[in-house]
Amino acid sequence: MVVFAVGKEYYGIDIFCAQEIIRIPKNITKMPNMPSFIEGMLNLRDQVIPVVDLRKRFGLENTETENDSRLLVLKLEGMLLGNIVDDVSEVLSVGEESIESLCVEIAHLGNSCIKGICKVEDRLIMLLDVTKLKNEIFASVS
Repeated sequence: MVVFAVGKEYYGIDIFCAQEIIRIPKNITKMPNMPSFIEGMLNLRDQVIPVVDLRKRFGLENTETENDSRLLVLKLEGMLLGNIVDDVSEVLSVGEESIESLCVEIAHLGNSCIKGICKVEDRLIMLLDVTKLKNEIFASVS
């Protein structure tokens, strides 16, 4: 799994969803009438992709990008989705025994895109449901 930071929390996604990690480009085009967490669209090697600020999507206050901020590009069912994250920290291999599913009540709170929690040493890494995130984003931009 690829582990990245948004705010003070760590999140993980299946490594097979990660297309690439790049510095945040300056040429993100703002789109009118989009949800606030959609930063805009980006022409990435002749493919136009939506860019999401995960800080805004998760309701965090400080939405300024830092020097360590990166664009984590995901490839989901043939579509690319750019995600602004604070840092990409590591790649981990974890067993199923380290992953706990969220109970149904918690999973539905706040339209959560979190599908589980991974326990790694003394920390918890929230597992992002990238399919749910993709569906939410592409519904917003279409």
